[in-house]
Amino acid sequence: MNANQRNRRQANIAGKTKTALFSLKTPYMKQGRVTQLVAETTNLWIHTKINAEGGENEIHKHMDEDHAFIVLEGQMSVFDENGGETEVKQYQGIMIPKGAYYRYLNTGEGNLVVIRVGAGIKGQQQGGREMRLGTDGKPLVTGTVQNRNLPPIESGEFFAESAG
Repeated sequence: MNANQRNRRQANIAGKTKTALFSLKTPYMKQGRVTQLVAETTNLWIHTKINAEGGENEIHKHMDEDHAFIVLEGQMSVFDENGGETEVKQYQGIMIPKGAYYRYLNTGEGNLVVIRVGAGIKGQQQGGREMRLGTDGKPLVTGTVQNRNLPPIESGEFFAESAG
């Protein structure tokens, strides 16, 4: 169990409320992308995401969460179901409400590094493949051919390496 896993577990032990330190250390990619859960509670979850190229390549929506992307390195373009584009630069973010269709792409040079923060409503189902839907209303599973993913290849270097 690594430090992030231990801290997430400690924050959720037997319903006790306590703070938990987490790290943003995430491998840079030569190809593909990586999504790493760094912290979670019942109603909030935080991931780091690094894309060498591409992004979340197919238009989809999440039926169980509001979420936001915050760009730490690089830049991304976020597209709606009509092709409307919003450019998000370093230190900017974008809010995506539950049920809003979107996809994003790495449009900068080098790796795109983002924090993804998701939040749901306590007592409602959260997560799960059936809650991430394509424009046809069918589940769109991340990491699949349908989502046009490339196999992930790490570069051997890390974003926020000093964070432990």
